Amino acid sequence: MAYDDLFEMGRGRFGLDMFSPASQAKVSHDRYDVYVNDDFVGQKYLLTAQESVHDIDEFLMNEGQKDFHSYLDGDHYYIRTQTNEQSISNVLKVYLQNR
Repeated sequence: MAYDDLFEMGRGRFGLDMFSPASQAKVSHDRYDVYVNDDFVGQKYLLTAQESVHDIDEFLMNEGQKDFHSYLDGDHYYIRTQTNEQSISNVLKVYLQNR
């Protein structure tokens, strides 16, 4: 068997097209920009399938922050509050930096 024959045997399974850009999988994480009353406070990365951007709401409630509402607009997560903007911003900055 010639060298060229060996190369051809593997072409069906290990062809050079497996290294083309179209076949390379991109590994990325979902990321959301988080705002409190339109002020940017940080980014929330979802590293596992179980995480959700709505985990922020649960965290805030566990921290005693209840006077707020939130909504998602694309990759921006907005938290609105009338009374405790500074407190929510401070708690979220620490939370988002530690994640």
